[in-house]
Amino acid sequence: MKRKHMVRAAAAVLACAALTGAALALSTGDSLISLSYLNDTYIPTVVAQGTKAADEKLIQAYQAASQKLDEVNQGYGVQQGSGGSYSADLRSRDMVRGDQLKLPTGSVVQLAAGAGTVVHTGAVIDVTAGQTVASGAALVSGHRYLVGEDTSAVFTMDSGLAKVGVQGSFEKTESGEKAAPFTDVSRSDWYSSAVDYVYFQQLFSGTGDGLFSPMASMDRAMIVTVFYNMAGAPQGEMDASTAVFSDVPAGQWYAPYVSWAADQGVTAGTGEDTFSPEQAVTRREAVALLYSFGTNYLGLELTERADLTPYEDAAAVASWGGEAVAWAVGAGLLSSSDADLMLLSPDESATRAQVAVMLQNFAEKYL
Repeated sequence: MKRKHMVRAAAAVLACAALTGAALALSTGDSLISLSYLNDTYIPTVVAQGTKAADEKLIQAYQAASQKLDEVNQGYGVQQGSGGSYSADLRSRDMVRGDQLKLPTGSVVQLAAGAGTVVHTGAVIDVTAGQTVASGAALVSGHRYLVGEDTSAVFTMDSGLAKVGVQGSFEKTESGEKAAPFTDVSRSDWYSSAVDYVYFQQLFSGTGDGLFSPMASMDRAMIVTVFYNMAGAPQGEMDASTAVFSDVPAGQWYAPYVSWAADQGVTAGTGEDTFSPEQAVTRREAVALLYSFGTNYLGLELTERADLTPYEDAAAVASWGGEAVAWAVGAGLLSSSDADLMLLSPDESATRAQVAVMLQNFAEKYL
């Protein structure tokens, strides 16, 4: 606003100079300009022209400053000194597992999504919760952390993908670690390496928005697409498939995969002519399908068998799928579903994480 007044003041000076010239002309007896013309026409015209010129200069100055500000904002993490950077706001940036941020006193970190830990030498405050954070503690998604006085803090990302905002000075170290880019899968999760495996082997991917949804159920349509990918995506076999089910319309995305799986002996469906594509696959069904895939499609001799009697629900397995379950337990592909009890939970839905672990163990053992 101050600049605007200065520019307009300059325009006023120009207008006064013009008026001075007009006054001198009148004082020397020049009667070509009447007083009424001077007051009603000439002065308003000069002032209007000066104001217009001032406004144009002001607009140009504003546009130049705005452009410069945009450039600064777009490159808000600018290099300072020997490898240090500075961020003017908490705009989120993507980081991967193992990446680190080293922050000095006064800098702020906000974990928008993902998982991470902080190690420090003094005090780090969880501003959102209003409490200090112990060195080595896990970060809470959505919380802001302020590095306290005389403190140096190192924030390490533990999830395959982390969305992090930084305000203030920082140093970033990239790990170069290869991890599946999901914010909901952390290094410490028991299924972490399996998720990396199925992702990089292109067996199945995430559920959108940077999520893998490890605890979500996998349905029967999804699992046969996984077996197709595990087989190497044999397009010729799929094109030649003729199997049909009454509940699998030809136009559905999963129809070719279901037909392929049925023709290759991986599945026989859930009824005389039904497949139940959207039904969640159970733990028993998952290993039964994997057993059929190994024996009928890959031609493997899967001879491992475990004694299931130590499991409290072993009797529930005997009715159907007992051989496949005994093989899966004996081969190390299936274990107890409970940390404290011996349970097979054959009719529980198989989660995406559980299926990923099964597939990784199967591949490492047989392929």
